[in-house]
Order: sequence, then structure tokens, then C-alpha cells
Amino acid sequence: MDTNPKDTYIKHIYWLTEKEEARLRQALGDLGIKMKSAKGIVCTPLDQINKVSSVAPGVWGETCSRQGSWYRASDKNGLYLIISNRELEGYGDRKAATITRSDFIPPGRASLREKESMTSDPDFRRRIPPQWPEVKEVERRIYLRWARRLGSDAEDYESLYLTHTANHANFIKPRLFVTWNGQVVPYSIDQSAHLCSSCVELFQVLGGQFTRKLVAPCPGATIFARLKPDQYLLVEKA
Repeated sequence: MDTNPKDTYIKHIYWLTEKEEARLRQALGDLGIKMKSAKGIVCTPLDQINKVSSVAPGVWGETCSRQGSWYRASDKNGLYLIISNRELEGYGDRKAATITRSDFIPPGRASLREKESMTSDPDFRRRIPPQWPEVKEVERRIYLRWARRLGSDAEDYESLYLTHTANHANFIKPRLFVTWNGQVVPYSIDQSAHLCSSCVELFQVLGGQFTRKLVAPCPGATIFARLKPDQYLLVEKA
């Protein structure tokens, strides 16, 4: 679970109010640093070439609106997400996590029975936002195409949806995890091809109670942020 010492990939994650975001933007501008504003896709700031970016609340309702329902149902709703390659001086109390690449290889992936058990758990079902199950036909086709693009032989969206949902469940009430210094470290339960909206785990919308998490990028993150499929990211709570 160690990060690769030769790998300089690092992202610092912050959540700010609108006024705090405006103040940061001005302060960076005074230093000649332009803070990018994410458009349409939440995960683009994860690309290493983006030095510091802001994700406004409305972006969670654009391209990935259904997935963004987890954000809107969380205590992060209404806050601005800041993703930076460097720590932001003076915002330590607003920092949520640090993300680095990891050499983690999961000891196992969830079985069909485990996925069904995770998604049927009453505690988890109470947490599911109403919009999450409302999948449009075009989205079903997109996710099947993306899964195949990443090497999956998935033939139906229903199996993907089960995995998408169970994966989020595992970061709320872990069934699959490793331990680190006696602490539970939940991890993504399947390969990147079968995941969805890894952003909610990476940005601490889900699973923020854990000191560490191991998150595999979803297809969107591999396409729009150029993250390597199946290479787990270590999310360490600030």
C-alpha cells in the first residue's frame, strides 16, 4: 500500500465556501497563478497537468448529474472543491485529503453474492440518493462502451450498475478492506472498467470517515483525467 517514491503525482483536496473560493482565486491571481474552473466534468482536475482547479457546486449537476446526487446528498453540498498539486497556505483547516498513486493490489474482488448483500443492506439503502437509480438509456450504452474499451466483456448494464452501487456501499459500510495499523482501509471492489463515479470517494464525499482509502479510477477518470486504469489511488484524510 506504499506510494511509489519515484512517482510525483499528488493532489491536495480542499472544500471551501463561495467566499473562500473567491478569496483564494484572488490571492493566487495576485501571485500570477490562474486557478482553472472545471467545466462539465468533475474529475478533470485530477489530471496531473492541472496545477490548481476549482469545481463549482453546479458542475456536479452537469455531465454526471446522476452521479452528482451523492454530492448533493452530502455535507459537501454547496461547497467548492479545490484540487491542487501543492498545498495551499492558510487553508489547512479546509483540507480534506491528499491523493497519491499506490502500488496496492487488491487481495480479492467482490463476488456477485457479496455485491448483492452490500446493495441490499438496509443502512446503505437509506443512503442512496433518489436520482442514483434513474439511469437513462444513453448512459447505459455509454457505460457498456467504456467498460469494453477498458477490456471488460460485460454484456449488460444491470451487472455494471450492481457493481457501481456495491462499490459505493463498500465505502459506507466496508465488506472488502485491508487493515493498516489496526485501522480499516476500504478499497474499490472491482476493476476500473466496472466502476462509476470514483470522484465521490476520491474527494471525500463518501468514506471520509476513514483515515485511508484505496480507490481505483472509474472509466470517466481514466478518459477525462488520464488516470491509469486499475492503478489504485491512496486517499489519506487530512
